[in-house]
Amino acid sequence: MNSTQIRYSLTTLLFALISFSQFFCTSPEAVGKLDGAIDSRQIRAHLKILSDDVMEGRLPDSKGGELAAKYIASQFEEAGLMPAVGNSSYFQTVGLIGVKPTLAFTLRGAGRFWRLAQGTEFLGRFHSDQPNIALRNLEVVFVGYGIDAPKFNWNDYANADVTGKMVFTLLNEPPSQDSTFFAGDALTPYGTLEYKIKEAARKGAVAIVAIHSPRLTPLPWRTIQNTLGQESFLLQNPQDTTFAAFEALINEQVARELFAATGNDWDEMIRRAGTGDFDGTELSLRASAFATNELRRLDSPNVIAKLEGRDAELRKECIILTAHYDHLGTRASNLNDGIFNGAIDNASGVATLIEIAQAFAKIPFKPRRTILFMATTAKEGGRLGSEHYIANPLYPLVKTMANINLDGVSVWERKRELAVVGTLDSRLESVIERAAKELSISISRQHASEQHALFRSDQASFAEVGVLAILIDSGNPFGKKTDSQVSSRFRDYFETTFHTVYDEYDPSWSLLGTVQVAQFALRTALYLANADSAPK
Repeated sequence: MNSTQIRYSLTTLLFALISFSQFFCTSPEAVGKLDGAIDSRQIRAHLKILSDDVMEGRLPDSKGGELAAKYIASQFEEAGLMPAVGNSSYFQTVGLIGVKPTLAFTLRGAGRFWRLAQGTEFLGRFHSDQPNIALRNLEVVFVGYGIDAPKFNWNDYANADVTGKMVFTLLNEPPSQDSTFFAGDALTPYGTLEYKIKEAARKGAVAIVAIHSPRLTPLPWRTIQNTLGQESFLLQNPQDTTFAAFEALINEQVARELFAATGNDWDEMIRRAGTGDFDGTELSLRASAFATNELRRLDSPNVIAKLEGRDAELRKECIILTAHYDHLGTRASNLNDGIFNGAIDNASGVATLIEIAQAFAKIPFKPRRTILFMATTAKEGGRLGSEHYIANPLYPLVKTMANINLDGVSVWERKRELAVVGTLDSRLESVIERAAKELSISISRQHASEQHALFRSDQASFAEVGVLAILIDSGNPFGKKTDSQVSSRFRDYFETTFHTVYDEYDPSWSLLGTVQVAQFALRTALYLANADSAPK
């Protein structure tokens, strides 16, 4: 055999090996075998440990939060995944400021004076790390849904000057069955409390008060009260400083009384706010807010592992899978044991992330691109862990192909459909459809779990900087129960258990739906990691 023949044979062999590895990593048959590595027993073990009382509700900087972070890192290490932070550590330190406020919120007008009761009539905080802060004698403007959305020809601020004022706004979005108008029944970012806070600040408001009405959000007041908690968190060095100084929620009963006292019918104002022909309304009120803050500086880590890609160039790009591991900690309570175990929110997501990571670690041929697995901290405090990562990415954001987020994974039966919430392009859409077809499920865009009506999860941090980002959400299950019965169970969870001390591990959970979500996320990540080109 001459040298030319040898070179030809080696080239042919190399091409065959590359083709085989590509086939092994992406063929349905091969991925089907990989699916078998997703084990509900392992997910159950992780879920039980992460939601155990010893984890103390996984509050950032608590003993339980530290223990949870170390447990996650140990599972990444045991799987043989590389530490992603400087190739030497699984921990990316996130600097936080803890704020425990004593608040006062007063209003006067129409010859009356209101001092609202913290916790029962209003929930709030100053977005400040100052020990003492005050806003006095602010004018108050009602701005309907508080939305400026040119794509939907909607601007609640069009004729409202809110500079230096306090705005009152409704939660959620204008009601519509038209899928082309605020996505119909589905939630767009315009409906979230986070958007409304930032939009009010962009318009010049120094304070925003959102009105909690059962007609506009199904989450009970007590759930929101638990979510906002006794201590809030701020980033020590925030990249995004778009916020109003004072942020609050008031209940509908208070709003009704305030509107009536100023000569406005509450029900009529809600109706008008949804018509698209609404101008900001000056309320004959003056508002003041004061806070004395107990402050502390603390660190809490994002936990990050990586599976480095095999392609010399494409390994510089990454797909990042995320799930937040923090929760609400413990509080003195006569309800249950006072521990917010957060089994579904979000021990389920982290357990799923760990199982996916361990399955990827078993792949004989690595994917072409790098895959990161990140358990984020301080999501409950406002996506602070993922916001910190965005400001300090381990891979350039322009090289970050997509984010797949897991938050509140179904612990019940398998589903007829999964909901994918987030930003898509044609390539990502085709990958999602391929994964769904192979798993014999359909994909819904018209569903978002009720908690997202108020608080968005970590995929939003990536989407806001232009990274394609999705949340895999719950749909309707297979099985003997009717869809309406199962939908009722999901709703019951969000209305009675979400962000309460009753979100605890239940040994009766089948976890078949959890396995299904893991298989879908695994396939989606793998196909993206092996794609010839990145989504645009």
